[in-house]
Amino acid sequence: MFTLPKEDFALKDKIALHRTEMTPRQVLAANFILESPREAAFLTASQLGERVGVSETTVLRLSKLLGFAGYHEMRSALANQLMNHLSTLERAKVYDGTPGKDIFERALQKDYDALTSARSNLPSEELRALGKGLAEASAVYLAGYRSSYTLVYYLSFYLSWILPNVKTLSLHMPFEMLANAPENSLALGISFPRYSTWTVHVLSQAKDLGLTTAAVTSDLTSPLADRADLVLSVPYKPISFIDSFAAPMSLLNCLILSTAEHLGEKKTEILERLEEQWKKEGIYTASRGRNGK
Repeated sequence: MFTLPKEDFALKDKIALHRTEMTPRQVLAANFILESPREAAFLTASQLGERVGVSETTVLRLSKLLGFAGYHEMRSALANQLMNHLSTLERAKVYDGTPGKDIFERALQKDYDALTSARSNLPSEELRALGKGLAEASAVYLAGYRSSYTLVYYLSFYLSWILPNVKTLSLHMPFEMLANAPENSLALGISFPRYSTWTVHVLSQAKDLGLTTAAVTSDLTSPLADRADLVLSVPYKPISFIDSFAAPMSLLNCLILSTAEHLGEKKTEILERLEEQWKKEGIYTASRGRNGK
């Protein structure tokens, strides 16, 4: 039987808080949600009621009692708690079964919600601490797998402009690269639900080797956080089967700026030198008007 993981407190707390106010039939529905969350996340109110032998009205009243605007909001809360553990197919089923706006509006709303959450709970101290760590490290090693590799590439691209020794760890020989890291190096892993076993393993190896470790991940319950000296928590809201990185990308921009800020005047010197070289090599070209002028 799959039960809600221990770290997922929100819905469990609501049920515990209001249990004495529930009718016996509402208790049956609440117990089913706690004991079979994977199944409950895919059921309508009427289906859940039929599953446990209560009326649809009982389920609807339970969601109101727990402080939700309606059953769909309660089911969404349950689905969000399970996202770390759902397969891509299960994620898609939950998303497709959510009523409301069309798929494009819902996708944009998800990203908007994640960015709003990031702005409301901006981890300024974490950004400054990790930016300082990156700026002062003798070498930076970045680890990311599958979709998170895109974030590693992006971070590596810009950090390489301003830091002298930035490396992306090889999927096939991360330990060999880390074992030869100079003193005061920093290894940073990036991963979001579902977390990459490879990235977790790499951070464990880096920690065992005595390197400073850092993680950009969803929250402190992430397995990366357990292995990191510095953690940057980023709101994460997948869209159906897609790992949506609107908020992570935005906070990576903040991290790059934080790193540059810790370099002081050196940043200006570096960027001036880069601009001169780009101009010499003709890296960029000016845009043309509609008539080619």
